[in-house]
Amino acid sequence: MPSAIIIGASRGLGLGLTRELLGRGWDVVATRRGDAPELDASGAVVHVLDMDDTSAVTALAASLAGRQFDHVLLNAGVTGPRHALATKATPDEVSALMWTNAIAPIRAARVLLPLVKDGGSIGFMSSILGSIALRGHAHAELYSASKAALNSLTRGFAVQDVAARPVTVLSLHPGWVKTDMGGDGADIDVATSVAGLADVIAGATGGGHHYLDYTGKTLPW
Repeated sequence: MPSAIIIGASRGLGLGLTRELLGRGWDVVATRRGDAPELDASGAVVHVLDMDDTSAVTALAASLAGRQFDHVLLNAGVTGPRHALATKATPDEVSALMWTNAIAPIRAARVLLPLVKDGGSIGFMSSILGSIALRGHAHAELYSASKAALNSLTRGFAVQDVAARPVTVLSLHPGWVKTDMGGDGADIDVATSVAGLADVIAGATGGGHHYLDYTGKTLPW
């Protein structure tokens, strides 16, 4: 039975992917920060965790010591201030956004990497908005900057931390999805996105670092 850890699964994509993998026969450990009755009822093994708290991530890893997982996904993230503008942002707003979307996932990945089996993968929920090459727009500049920072840090993680281990590193774009973050006007629903993401995760066995969307398409950095 393949297995996964999903960090940030209380709703939206995290909850959807938890259900998708469970439906495919995976054993899933999922985390939530607050109340999440739908996750609790999903059949996953649920832990309470705030990804921003590295000591809590370390405690989770200790509780899972001795186990090996096919995939670990760092999904938790925030949209940042509603105004989304560098010209209006306060230092506290930028700090909170960058910590949760870029710094905390890398810190958590370093703690959880020993739980990933050889031939497995570790993924980060990025976004097409993190692509510098595709940034021909001014949309969501702070959020986009946080995802670009995550992509950069993930590249370093892949080279430095994973190094010669046969573990694939994924930077994933889920599509523009109808969630609380994506809004009702988004292109696709959660079910479409997570079905594609599950296929990408299941097929990630060749090592290296890959920036992919939910269809498996490679995105430019």
